[in-house]
Amino acid sequence: MTPEPDLRACFGFRTRRATRALTRHYERHLAPVGLKPTQFSVLAALRMGRHRDLTHLAEMLGLERTSLLRALATLGASGFLTPGHALTAAGQARFAAALPLWQAAQDGVAAELGDQDSAITILEQLGERLGRPARA
Repeated sequence: MTPEPDLRACFGFRTRRATRALTRHYERHLAPVGLKPTQFSVLAALRMGRHRDLTHLAEMLGLERTSLLRALATLGASGFLTPGHALTAAGQARFAAALPLWQAAQDGVAAELGDQDSAITILEQLGERLGRPARA
């Protein structure tokens, strides 16, 4: 008889649960300005302007390119982006309104984690190590 997996010890299961909880946390905080966490991240990244093209922007954000294109279309249809993906005045205003809500969400997570720097380091390491293409 094959033993059953212990989901309590499964990194994938625990990570998905934590991701869903974090997403809901940020959604609650950003709801008053009508932005989803991914939309906020896209606006923030576009505002920083450190991307070379949309493929690079998707990689920076950890999104599939098609998911990024959907987010851009939604933000554009809401009047927050120009056709060239720059923030409009309305986009700048929405981002400014969302920023303190996002910061409150960040502060809440940081308070729960305690050592924020260590948690971020672990997440970065997981993303980099597990995100590498498999060797042939």
